[in-house]
Amino acid sequence: MAGDGEIKQLKEIKKELVEIRERTASPKHSFINGVLYGAGALVGGIVAVALIGWILNVLGIIPGFSELSDYVRSLIDQLPRR
Repeated sequence: MAGDGEIKQLKEIKKELVEIRERTASPKHSFINGVLYGAGALVGGIVAVALIGWILNVLGIIPGFSELSDYVRSLIDQLPRR
């Protein structure tokens, strides 16, 4: 016969299986998770590339970026101040 501890473990396993089934059973839920994961990866990649480009610009490794940033900075400086 199964002891009380074994029965308790089986009930916990059953509860976890029900939770897993609820999370994975819905195609709509899986689709939304996939879209959010993809959007997060895209935004993270854009931020990483921008950060690497900025660091390389500050270090002067890519001189073309410094010319572009100087041009953009001069345009921003020409904007009227409030």
